[in-house]
Amino acid sequence: MTTQTTLLSQVRKPHVAVCRLSLLSLLSLFFMTLSSPAWSQDTNTVFLHIDGTHFFIDNEYFGDRVSGYTLPGFVLRPKVEWRLHESVTLTGGVHWLHMWGAKGFPSVMTYGAYPDYSDTASSLHLLPWMQATVKFSPQLKLVMGNLEAGHGLPEPLYNFEQGLAGDPEAGIQLTSWGRWHEVDIWADWREYIWNLSPRPERFTGGLSGELRMYWIDWKIYLPVHFVGQHEGGQRLAFSHRIKNNFNAAAGLGVSKPWGEASYWDLSCRLMWYHQRGNDSIPFTTGWGIYPELKMTLNYHWLLSLSYWHGENFVPLMGSWHFSNLSANTAGLTFDRTRVATLHAGWYWDPGWRAKASLYLFGTLYHYLPSTGTFSNGTSREYGHRNQIAFGAVLSFHPTIRLY
Repeated sequence: MTTQTTLLSQVRKPHVAVCRLSLLSLLSLFFMTLSSPAWSQDTNTVFLHIDGTHFFIDNEYFGDRVSGYTLPGFVLRPKVEWRLHESVTLTGGVHWLHMWGAKGFPSVMTYGAYPDYSDTASSLHLLPWMQATVKFSPQLKLVMGNLEAGHGLPEPLYNFEQGLAGDPEAGIQLTSWGRWHEVDIWADWREYIWNLSPRPERFTGGLSGELRMYWIDWKIYLPVHFVGQHEGGQRLAFSHRIKNNFNAAAGLGVSKPWGEASYWDLSCRLMWYHQRGNDSIPFTTGWGIYPELKMTLNYHWLLSLSYWHGENFVPLMGSWHFSNLSANTAGLTFDRTRVATLHAGWYWDPGWRAKASLYLFGTLYHYLPSTGTFSNGTSREYGHRNQIAFGAVLSFHPTIRLY
C-alpha cells in the first residue's frame, strides 16, 4: 500500500462536542415538530428528485509525482423528499456509482485510495442516501446524514473529483450564510467501530468560511479553512497509535463585477500541514502559498490562473499536484513543489425547465524544477514538466411533486 493510500484511506470519529451537538439537534427537531403546524396542507408535501451526473475525465499525468488515470462513469441518486414543515425536511434514496468498464467495486470507495481489483468485490456499488435538514432561521441550517460536499475549499484542500468518484460524505453539518459571512462546519464519518473492533475508527472534520466587507461594487473577503483527519478509538482489539493530520488556510481576497455578466476574483491563501502520530508521513509540519485569479465571462466561460509554492505540505483531501510527497513512488519526497495552473471551462445551462447543465474543461499543470529524495538517500533533479487534464460533466436534476 502506498503512502498516499495509507493517508487518504483514513476515515474518522466524532469528538464528544459533536455528539452533544447531535443530541441537541434531535431534541430541537422533536420540539419544533410538536409546536409547529407540520401537517398543514402547504408544508406536508412529498417530492421525487432524480439527481444524476455523467462524467468523463482524462488525467494525462506522467512522472514520479502523480500517476495518470481516467474517470468514465456516472452517479445516479433518486430520492424522495418529505417536507414536514417549512423548516424540517427528510430525504431518503440511494446513491449508485458506476464506472464504465469496471467489473467490480470494493465495499467503500475512498477517492485517491482505490484498492486493487478483487474478484470477490461487488459488481454493484449502491449505498443508502439519507438526510434530515432543519432550518433554524433563513441563514442557519443543520444537516444530519449525508452531507453537502465541497465545503467551499480551494483545490489544494479539496479535489472536485472527490464528489464524483468517492462515496458521499455522511455525518453532521452546520451551515450559516448571509451578506457578511458564510460558514460550513462538518464531521464526516468513514468507519464506525464496535467494542473490541479489529480496525480503528476514522473520521474527517472541518470548518470553512469567509468574512465579507463591501465598498461600492467591490467585495473584500477573508477566507478561513480547516480540515482534520483522525484515526484511533477506544476498546480496540489491538494496540493502535492515534493518528491526526491537519490542513489549514487563511488569506485575503477581493472580487468585482465586470460588466453585466462577468466578474473577476483575486485571492491569496497561506496554507499549513501538521500531523501527529503518523509514521507513514515523513513531514511533521509544512506550509504553502496559493495566489489565484479567477474570471467568469458572460456566465459561460470560467478562466483561472494560480501558482503554488509549498514545502513539506501534504493535502488531505486536495489535489496531489500540490504535495511534497509522491503519490506513486513510495518514499519519494520533494524539497519544494512549485506548480503554475491554468484552467479553462465552459458552462452551459439550457434553462430552468431543462433541469440540466454541462461543463467542459481543460487544465494545465506546469511543474517548475525541484529536487526529489528517495528513501535510500539518493536524489534526483526534476526539470520543467507539463501535465494536462480535460473532461466533461453533465448533470441533471428533475423534480416531480408526488403529494
